[in-house]
Amino acid sequence: MTEDRLIELIESWGADPSAFPEAERAAARALLAANPARFAAAMAEARALDEALARMPDVLPSAALTEALVASAPKPKRAGGGFRLPKFAPWAPASGAAALAAGLFMGLMVAPTASADSDTDDVQALLEEAIGYDPAALSEGIVE
Repeated sequence: MTEDRLIELIESWGADPSAFPEAERAAARALLAANPARFAAAMAEARALDEALARMPDVLPSAALTEALVASAPKPKRAGGGFRLPKFAPWAPASGAAALAAGLFMGLMVAPTASADSDTDDVQALLEEAIGYDPAALSEGIVE
C-alpha cells in the first residue's frame, strides 16, 4: 500500500477504513496507524463530507415515477419463440431468380462453340510452347 493509494481510497470511500475494498483494508489500516499525521488532512476532509452526506434526507421517487420507469423498461423476449424465417424484401427472391436466369443464358449463349478436336489441338500447342515437350509423345512412352 502506497501513500498515494491510501489517499485515493480516503477520497473515494470516505474516512471509515471499513468501507475500503476488502483486499486493501488491512494494508490501509496499517499505513494509517503507522503515520496518522500524514493522512490527518485527508481524513478530516473525508469525515466532513461523510457527515454532510449523512445529514441529507433520503429521497424516494414518487409512485407515478416508479410506475413510469417500470412501464418504460424493455420487455423480455418470449421464451421458446421457435424458429422464424428472416424477413425479406418482396423483390429479393425475384432478383435471385433473375440473376440465375441471366447466368444460365450467358453461359449457354456466349460460350464458345468450337469442336472438341480444335480445343485439344490448341491446348496441346500451348503445352508444347510453355513446357517445351510434347505431352502426347510422353504419354506414348509411358504406355510402351
